[in-house]
Amino acid sequence: MSAARRSLLDSLAEPAWWVGGAPMAELVTGDELLEAVRRGTFIKGGDPDSAESVKYDFHLGPRILKAGYGAPLDATRLTETEKSALFVDPGEVVFVLSEERLELPSDMMAQLSPKRKMAHEGILTLGGFAIDPGYEGKLLVGLFNFSSTPWPLQPGKKLIAATFYKLDQQEVPAHPTVVERLNDFPDGLLAVMQKYQPVAIQSVADSVRRLHEELGALRTEVRSREQWYTRFEQSLENTSGQISELTRDLDAEKEVRRRGEDKLAEGLQDLKGSLSFLKGAAWFIGVLIGAAFLVGLAVLGAYLAHIIH
Repeated sequence: MSAARRSLLDSLAEPAWWVGGAPMAELVTGDELLEAVRRGTFIKGGDPDSAESVKYDFHLGPRILKAGYGAPLDATRLTETEKSALFVDPGEVVFVLSEERLELPSDMMAQLSPKRKMAHEGILTLGGFAIDPGYEGKLLVGLFNFSSTPWPLQPGKKLIAATFYKLDQQEVPAHPTVVERLNDFPDGLLAVMQKYQPVAIQSVADSVRRLHEELGALRTEVRSREQWYTRFEQSLENTSGQISELTRDLDAEKEVRRRGEDKLAEGLQDLKGSLSFLKGAAWFIGVLIGAAFLVGLAVLGAYLAHIIH
């Protein structure tokens, strides 16, 4: 066999995780994943029925952190009536722990993926979805209900899926970082949830409805103001026309009065002439009357003197 042919056959025989001479993480699948669940190697307390061909479905555990209770609760200690009333309310976030635990070796990582069915039920899964090598503990998952219907919290229900990858020796850090071991809710999260107040979807809907009503009222007010401005502008135009007309009437009246004063002055001048004539006539008549009176006195005196003699 030629060297070229042997090289070609060797390249075809390379494992799937070795591409172009570069190491790649190897996915844990099938029997290897099922065996890990049965033996409890890196998945502790797992259910073999939840191991599928390429992933494992973790389950919702009994430890639940819900703001309304003030502290984490253990669903195993609740009565059936209390369990039936345990929900993620609309607009609320509730944190839960998985039923299973992980003990990942230093050469293995896990990748989480939300369940499609939960998304269809209105539940959004919150949290980190990459689990570092060497992690030990339960999975901490936040559940946010973005629907308008309460979602029941049922321990044992499938929560989130995980796929596992073996790392090549070259990808394993020489000095791995210290990974936090999580067996219960962190203190920081507990402090946040003590002050947490869920925002109900109905409250948001009511706020949107009120905002819509206020916007409609504002639109009506603006329209009314526009109509008022139009009427006011028309009124100003009418008033301006009336003022112009009144100004013209006042100018005409002024002109009429000016002409009337001129005629009055002419009449007074005529009256003055007439009075001067009457004054002269009265003086002349007075002189005539005085002369006649004197003549009468003279005649009367002569008559008396004749009688006496």
